[in-house]
Amino acid sequence: MKRIKKLASILLAMVMVLGMTMTTFAQTKALEPADADNAKITIKNPAKGETYSLHKLFDATVSGDNIAYQGTVPESLAAFFEADTQGYISPTDVIAVKDADGKITGTKMTDELKAALEAWALSDAEVVSEVSNGDSDLVFTGLPYGYYVVTTTHESDATAKAAITVTSTQPDAEIVDKNVNTPTAVKTVKKESYSIGDTVKYTGTFDTTNYIGEGENSKQVVDYVIQDTLPEYLANAKVTKITIGKTATDPGTVIEGEANLTNYQFGEVTVGTTTYEKAILIPWATLAADGTYTNTYAQGAQIVIEYEATLTSTTNINAADTNTISIRPVVVDDNSTEKKPWDEKWEDKAEIKTYAAAIKKVDESGNPLAGATFTIKGLTVTAGETGVYTVVSYDPNSTTESAELSTDAEGKLYIIGLASDVKLTVTEFKAPDGYNKLLESKELLPQILTEEIFVTSGEKHYDEDGNLVSESSTATTSKTVEKNLTELDVNALEIVNQRGTLLPSTGGIGTTIFYVVGGILVVAAGILLVTKKRMSAR
Repeated sequence: MKRIKKLASILLAMVMVLGMTMTTFAQTKALEPADADNAKITIKNPAKGETYSLHKLFDATVSGDNIAYQGTVPESLAAFFEADTQGYISPTDVIAVKDADGKITGTKMTDELKAALEAWALSDAEVVSEVSNGDSDLVFTGLPYGYYVVTTTHESDATAKAAITVTSTQPDAEIVDKNVNTPTAVKTVKKESYSIGDTVKYTGTFDTTNYIGEGENSKQVVDYVIQDTLPEYLANAKVTKITIGKTATDPGTVIEGEANLTNYQFGEVTVGTTTYEKAILIPWATLAADGTYTNTYAQGAQIVIEYEATLTSTTNINAADTNTISIRPVVVDDNSTEKKPWDEKWEDKAEIKTYAAAIKKVDESGNPLAGATFTIKGLTVTAGETGVYTVVSYDPNSTTESAELSTDAEGKLYIIGLASDVKLTVTEFKAPDGYNKLLESKELLPQILTEEIFVTSGEKHYDEDGNLVSESSTATTSKTVEKNLTELDVNALEIVNQRGTLLPSTGGIGTTIFYVVGGILVVAAGILLVTKKRMSAR
């Protein structure tokens, strides 16, 4: 009896587990017909869409805390288990741990045994199986006593079967599936391009897990730290909504409204001795009076965080400004309440672009003209060096004219910080001296300046006379090169001014015509006088 009791403790110690969620209600799968033993195996934290299957390796008899195993040892497992003449199972020296007197005191779950048990289970027909809905514990009832290997496959790939644990029914057993998935992070932004002063709207979507790590190294997740780099060009970051649920169609918990989101804004988060800047802490489990944590959300619950920030500047004209969001689990060890950050995080990034526009003031011959000023509806700017203005805000619906914007000595004017889809209405406020002011408004669009370049690498070989004898090359690759502000000139909006019209003056043709007409009249009068005298003489 002592030998049987020791063997029971040895086999019960052979548990390979990995982690997920604790749920309150259970989905039950009964063996049909139910066995008289009516043993039970409960899968804690089953993943949605996973098929869990039970494979009974050995039969068992149970009396209180005592359990004895009988059966036939498969050939593939003969190195690890042996059966006596009565069919009772014991471990071989390969996995047995013995004291100085040679008595078995324990066993080792070696990598070789794990692999052999998994291989056996994959080739053995299951006793019973069931697909988890992911909402609750999965309970198998009506089972005969025995030593079981549990495998799992996902609905998306039925061939990818893997053993998650071995356990015994005495009379019942619990398994925590601790290797279903790891977190993921996806970050999106509402638009590709923004003007300075615009509100940039981001969404971070995260898949979660309630346990992380493999086997004995698995840990329960009790919090999540969400962190964003929020570079200097983004100000006044604000979370507007948090949704925690399993799927997009099952929103679960929704946190919104300024009062409810007070504790869910980007700030300083401390976990143990580690402090995270620009971070949010999402509580994931509650601490019970007995010192254990119970996960609040179902395994695989999805976190969706919607947040926004004001674009206050740009680091790259016509190139991507990038910020990154990440998710990091906070875990506790078994039988401990001390929280510590997991040593890995999952992240994703989003890019936005900001552009510039340019005006070039020229005469009818295309020569640059200095000294022009313009206004633009709905635009507020700050002035930098002469002719260069940075957007503070832009309201496309406003009819209010901006302050005067002046061209530089070469007739150029630059506006920095515009979204790609902006259309500016430009009005000339003052023309250069000696030129007429443009009467109609012009439409100014940002210049999206990129250039695609192509690179091909290869080798050429020549003979001693310099003749090409062979040539090889790799595939041509392309790269987008971003251009700088000065290259806006090529695509700048040209606004042409005409010279002022010469008006009549006292020294002009206006008095000359009177002199000519008067001269003609004097000559005519002289001719008439001479003619009359001749006629009188006759």
